[in-house]
Amino acid sequence: MKFSNSQLLLLHAAVAAADTSYNGSWPPLVYLQSGPITGVAVNLPGALGPVNKFLGIPYADKPIRFALPRPSIKWSAPKDTTSFGNPCYQLAVRDPIGYPNPRGYANRVATNQASADLSSGQQLYDYLSGSRSDMSEDCLFINAFAPATTVPVGGRPILFFIHGGGWTVGSGNADLSGFAAYEDIVVFTFNYRLNIFGFPNGHDIPLQGRNLGLYDQHIALQWVRDNAHAFGGNPSKITIWGFSAGSTSVDLFMHVYAHAVEPPFRGAIMTSGEFSFGRIGSFIRDANDTAEWDSVAKAANCSGSTVECLRKLSADNLLKLVIEQGNLDFLPVADNRSVPLARASAWRRGNVVKVPILGGTSAEEGRSLVSLDVSIDEFNDAYFPETLVNKTQLESIYTYYKTLPDTDSNFEVASKIYNDLFLQCVSKSILLPMMRLTSAASNYMPTWRYYNNISMTEFLKPGDRYIGKYHGSDIMSLFLSTTYDGVTPDGTPFPAVKSAYLKYWRGVLGRFVRNPKAGPGWPEVGSSQYAPLYLATLGDVGNTHSAGSTPVNQREVDVNCDALREVLDVIETMTG
Repeated sequence: MKFSNSQLLLLHAAVAAADTSYNGSWPPLVYLQSGPITGVAVNLPGALGPVNKFLGIPYADKPIRFALPRPSIKWSAPKDTTSFGNPCYQLAVRDPIGYPNPRGYANRVATNQASADLSSGQQLYDYLSGSRSDMSEDCLFINAFAPATTVPVGGRPILFFIHGGGWTVGSGNADLSGFAAYEDIVVFTFNYRLNIFGFPNGHDIPLQGRNLGLYDQHIALQWVRDNAHAFGGNPSKITIWGFSAGSTSVDLFMHVYAHAVEPPFRGAIMTSGEFSFGRIGSFIRDANDTAEWDSVAKAANCSGSTVECLRKLSADNLLKLVIEQGNLDFLPVADNRSVPLARASAWRRGNVVKVPILGGTSAEEGRSLVSLDVSIDEFNDAYFPETLVNKTQLESIYTYYKTLPDTDSNFEVASKIYNDLFLQCVSKSILLPMMRLTSAASNYMPTWRYYNNISMTEFLKPGDRYIGKYHGSDIMSLFLSTTYDGVTPDGTPFPAVKSAYLKYWRGVLGRFVRNPKAGPGWPEVGSSQYAPLYLATLGDVGNTHSAGSTPVNQREVDVNCDALREVLDVIETMTG
């Protein structure tokens, strides 16, 4: 099956016009192309009006294992959509050194992993993913949160959120009613297939049929475009937002639709700034790389068609084999369609969808992604192979990082390097060239950059608070509550400054969604009026505590990148 570049996943044509407004019924009732659904209305304090929630809506038919997504079946009687759908099958324990799992390292730690406690990062993902006891292959569900007040002329802007989790854990089961209630936008979250169920890289699976999780994402976005009016949304006013691996998906969307006459979104938000190149991009598998699949097929004693062999296993047994082989990561494959080639050079040429971009990172991303007892040898084996860095370069990198404050342990050094190598410096390497691109009107891509520097560890167990301003701290905390007042679901009080910060940060995102070209409220990258204050620090600046943003010289947060410059150049060459 072959997809056009501009409509990668338009797997089904629109078959009916969606209802364009609420009908005022109770419970809330809307009519989708596939059939009617009923939801639930909620009232949040101080909001402009009630919010209608529709949860667990099928956006595709029950998937066939290792096959492309299919359009949702139709129904005639109103379908109850008042509770989240099942999360997709996923791993419950992550590699303690971080993720994605560097090949070879997993097998050395598999014995310890089997009985290891879940990491802090995993606990946070668990909160979003739901209980592992309700995992299912029938998991392609989407959730809608929409203001119940009169729809304005032209419809409301839409926020389309893609969850993270290394393409291995996570779900869209987060209540974003607060975004609808306080920002007056329509919000969609959804599940997509993960790990071997979402990214099967078997040699007997066609190349363009391996990135199923990405195809799920595209068909979910098409579903939103087809049904937006039913929720009061305007399909021409969609902003896509991704966190972590979801941010990488946003990057890929920017490439896939680069030549579309009408791209399916008008703005892009990339939080915890992962891009599809750099060190993260180097984990995208080569088309001929089937090692993970082969390992599972061998363990299952498959002969002949490995696809049919693994289809015969129960989902639980298939997942068990993935875990027993070392918690294998099944990741996107470079198929030159859902994952285009030469992505770094495409960014630098401006050969991507030209829409406003908001992106950034947290100050201490690496602290939740590196094991507390990591050894330097393990870290080097995982992330600094000889093909990437020579001995002299490696010694220079460690000499530099050991001179930084608070680097008196292997963990402190490794987590700082991880932060810069995977996230901070890659974010810089793309968002700064926008300064050059924006000088040409034909390449204009207004870009805003942030740096999250506020700790949210109050919401973690005391023993986990060492992870500081961790990977996702700027996003996951947004999902702990709809109001950020009172207490979290587990009874943790919201400190006043954190409550104010979360409301501010939600407002920043809402402002961008409502009008991406106007930006989030601070100077855009390359602005001559405010040079060189191109970056907004969210939260603390030095010893000054803040619940808002402060424009700063981005050199202050990018200073470590010079020590990694040679390595970053090699990685960029390797990943296109």
